[in-house]
Amino acid sequence: MTAADITGDSGTTRKFRRLTIAVIAVAIVYSAAWFIAAQQIESRLQAFFDSGRANGFSADCSDMDVRGFPFRIGVFCNRVQLDDNTLAASASFGELRSAAQVYRPGHGVLELDGPAEIRVSPDLTVSADWSLLHASVNAGFSGLNRLSLAYDRMKATAMLPLTGDRLDLAANHGETHLRRNGADLDVAANVEALDLRPDSGESLLPPLAAAVDLTLVDRADLVEMKPVSPHFLRGSRGELRNLTLDFGNGMVGTASGPFSVDDEGLISGTFKVTIREIANLRPILVRAFPDEQAVANINNTANMLRALNGGGNEATVTIDVRDGNASLAFFPLGELPAL
Repeated sequence: MTAADITGDSGTTRKFRRLTIAVIAVAIVYSAAWFIAAQQIESRLQAFFDSGRANGFSADCSDMDVRGFPFRIGVFCNRVQLDDNTLAASASFGELRSAAQVYRPGHGVLELDGPAEIRVSPDLTVSADWSLLHASVNAGFSGLNRLSLAYDRMKATAMLPLTGDRLDLAANHGETHLRRNGADLDVAANVEALDLRPDSGESLLPPLAAAVDLTLVDRADLVEMKPVSPHFLRGSRGELRNLTLDFGNGMVGTASGPFSVDDEGLISGTFKVTIREIANLRPILVRAFPDEQAVANINNTANMLRALNGGGNEATVTIDVRDGNASLAFFPLGELPAL
């Protein structure tokens, strides 16, 4: 063995040692940074919860823990409890699991287990459960940019205020997507096989598929995950790009157009409405809304739609809504409830 060989081997050994030391040092620094970040997340969440109590809003994440080392980081809770004294509302949920990749902390996913209990004064109570409920968020330096929520096999029961009536709801699948678009908010939502049953009786309507796509002007702040008033749409305006209600067997209604909501919650707007299979849809709506005034409005509207289309079974018309009162040309159609 020559001196050059010995020198070469010792040089290789030194490089390997340096590389090993560097890897160990990076691992130590990374691990320390991860656990410091986890501690910061937990302490800041607790500080957020504490500050909320001063404003009448409290949140409790029982047995909160931050997990996911080494490549993920997320908050886990055994149970979630929310209370808002201002709105006289409370909600409780099951286990919460969340995660974000350490190299992409602005994008996180969340899963929430049922059952859920929601109470809103006066006397509105909702109980719900599902097989899967997950959400994803995308945040930047300006706050949340996108929020998506999806659920499977949702079942819920609502006890309505004042009357005490019970309404059972079930849906195979549903999604809601909120996206910040400058100062505006884009909203898209859909639900599949929606079933509504009063007092566990017969379904009000055939299993319904519904979808909505709209923009709310100057309401980008609603994408933030903060408590909002039940009347958050009041004083807003926007564009309804598409609203579709599909009752099956070709019975489909669509609507689109600009709208506004005043401070009393009354809607105004001009909507292009298309309804298909009018003759088949009429008895379904009459059975769902059997009171005398509703039946008269349904029959009058169906007759006008068919007359405007020469007796056909599909019609496209423009419906004007002013301060909650809907009309077709000079014919009143009915009053929309305040939001």
